[in-house]
Amino acid sequence: MLDYKARFVNQSLSRCVAAMIPEVARLEYRIQDLDEAVLIRLQNGETRQVDVTGLDLQQTTQAVLERLEECA
Repeated sequence: MLDYKARFVNQSLSRCVAAMIPEVARLEYRIQDLDEAVLIRLQNGETRQVDVTGLDLQQTTQAVLERLEECA
């Protein structure tokens, strides 16, 4: 499941979010030990991180979008 989640975040979700929100350059799925995170890379070089440990794809998408709303 984690491999599928990584591909989804790094490819599909990243392209979709970058197309919807011009300030976003890309999303990167990260895993360290058993902690999962999505790194949001912005066009200006800044980054934001979202903890997505244990979340399914829909919940991961929602968590990323909520984090982006907080940054707006």
